[in-house]
Amino acid sequence: MPTKLTRKEKIGSLLIAVFILAVSFAQIAYVQSTFLNQFFSLEIVGLTFFVAYLITFLTINYYPNLIARFNNLKTALVVLFLEIISLLTFISTSQPIIIFIFFIVYIIAINLIFINFDIFLEAQTSNTRTGKVRGLYFTIYNLGWVVSPFISGQILDRLGFNWLFLLVIILTLPIILILKFSFKNFHNHYSHRHFKIIQTVKELLKHPNLEKIFYISFLLQVFYSVMVIYTPIYLHLTIGLTWTEIGLIFTIMLLPFVIFEYPAGYLADKYWGEKELLTIGLIITAIASILIFYLNTSNILIWALILFFSRIGASLIEIMRETYFFKKVDVEDIGLINAFRSTSPLSYLFTPIIFGLALYLWPINYIFLVLTIIMLSGLYFSLTLKDTK
Repeated sequence: MPTKLTRKEKIGSLLIAVFILAVSFAQIAYVQSTFLNQFFSLEIVGLTFFVAYLITFLTINYYPNLIARFNNLKTALVVLFLEIISLLTFISTSQPIIIFIFFIVYIIAINLIFINFDIFLEAQTSNTRTGKVRGLYFTIYNLGWVVSPFISGQILDRLGFNWLFLLVIILTLPIILILKFSFKNFHNHYSHRHFKIIQTVKELLKHPNLEKIFYISFLLQVFYSVMVIYTPIYLHLTIGLTWTEIGLIFTIMLLPFVIFEYPAGYLADKYWGEKELLTIGLIITAIASILIFYLNTSNILIWALILFFSRIGASLIEIMRETYFFKKVDVEDIGLINAFRSTSPLSYLFTPIIFGLALYLWPINYIFLVLTIIMLSGLYFSLTLKDTK
């Protein structure tokens, strides 16, 4: 194999790495609250998430400076090693304070690595192929999520958390090797720059359409955070479904990300702009959320269909926001890329406050009524967005 890989080969390597990354992250995503609940009350679990994502948000906003100083590859490898150290800590100790600290480290690590992957991918992608490449990228990534709920459920039922964490460590090792081999000659295009939050905000405010896509991205992350934090609890404690049934539902639920994102990205490149599919996606997520609000059945087929429907909308929003944003920026715009990814931790700060208040005032199903209203608020931004076509 040649020492220097072609652009196509680098993208191929990154697709393999992001698939493994997705499989590893998804093993833990829907069970992390249950893991923490072994050491803390539900109230402290919520506080742990809030603190973790607050520190993550602050770290993300300094991360471009570290990438500019030390190189995208070196920072990516350090972050992956921090993830492994966190998982080894979960296996080796049962001290709550240590679990608390290293859970924060774990959350920081899994958020930072996506910024590194964005930079690797953006450096290999031309604007005319952004939708197609990003569509393929997210299809591969989401395929990893689809296959994971069943695997993690089986491991937890039969072997427990330690074996699940060990699996994730094993999966992380080939990611390190792939990045080290494929991007060993990767050079930053922005090492001379120093990034500050205020400068990034000023840059963002110069571009109204980027502001709109940021807001839509934030709404999508709020949708995800509500679904990750509250939907499993709602289905298990209120509706009365078993974890085995919930795992099956979630596997079906995630299929739209594999089915729709690549063709949607291709259509956005070749025929349409992004605003039409963004608008359709927002409407679908709002309709699905209001259906969940009214639904009171333990029929797993009905739940699978409604959650599947909700992810059709989410998949359209996800790939359109990615396509639109990365057509507007380049690899040198690391500050904007960094801010774009900060919408995820921001949503985890926003969600416990707003939806915690909703829980205090109303029964848990009212969370999904509030979510409906929030998703509909994005229609103004999608309808007034200027297409890239």
